[in-house]
Amino acid sequence: MQPPAPGTLRILHLSDTHLTGDGALHQGTVDTTAALRALLEHLDTVPGVGLVVISGDVSEDGSPRSYETVRQTVGSWAERHGAAFVTVPGNHDQRAGFRQVLVDGHVLGEGGQPLMHTMEYHDPSVPVRGQSIVAGRRVVTVDTSVPGAGYGELDASVLEHLRTVLAEPSDHGSVVVLHHPPLPAPTALHDALKLRNPQDLADVLRGTDVRVVLGGHYHHHFAGSVGGVPVLVAPGVANDNDVAGPYEQETALIGTGALVVDLAADGSLWSTPVRLPRADADQQALHLDADAATRIAEAFGPS
Repeated sequence: MQPPAPGTLRILHLSDTHLTGDGALHQGTVDTTAALRALLEHLDTVPGVGLVVISGDVSEDGSPRSYETVRQTVGSWAERHGAAFVTVPGNHDQRAGFRQVLVDGHVLGEGGQPLMHTMEYHDPSVPVRGQSIVAGRRVVTVDTSVPGAGYGELDASVLEHLRTVLAEPSDHGSVVVLHHPPLPAPTALHDALKLRNPQDLADVLRGTDVRVVLGGHYHHHFAGSVGGVPVLVAPGVANDNDVAGPYEQETALIGTGALVVDLAADGSLWSTPVRLPRADADQQALHLDADAATRIAEAFGPS
């Protein structure tokens, strides 16, 4: 891959790593820790990465050990590349375990330097939030998770905080990172587990200096916009959602990928999906028939 142009921030966008503390296979089929390590090795020759992002579902079980794994694995990769490292909770994450290890999700700053934090723990009912400056861009993490649920929502306090942060423009614009993307869902199950108030986010973003919103959750590469701002959804590290399958069913294939996002100084944006070559790619990792998908939607969707 060609190095980024001068003044361009290159972002390695990962999502849905679904790591486990005990090494259990995700959905009984995928060793997510091994998949993540193999993906990072595959990406090791990508030049000029200045920021590494994981846009939620960092952990499958919310255990501190799973967050230690991602901090060591992704953090060491970012540090070697001199990149900042930022992550945000998703619906499978547990705020207590996340904060115990990753604090506010802003782990490394510019140059891959560990950040000093004084806050170690907060009430799990309080959303995780933070911000960093990377290459003149303000990187803001937004917690869309709802404890105990699978769908996403931006509560009033999160929206007000984001509105306050974005009120003053940064030198070269802002990047917003969240888990549940403000885009239409690809399957019936994900529709039940989607972001419930994307219009509220659009209202906050419209007219601000935000250049891109980075999200995950759908386990497949998507692109769209909200409030006039581009939205990029990264492929899943854990598996790849089969969006061509029946809408009422949920099928995922074995597949691991990432996005390489280049954000130029003038706000221009390029995105390149990268897929990890593997012998078992495109084999079925998960299948839920319509009845099973409906049961999960009823259990973890809005009541």
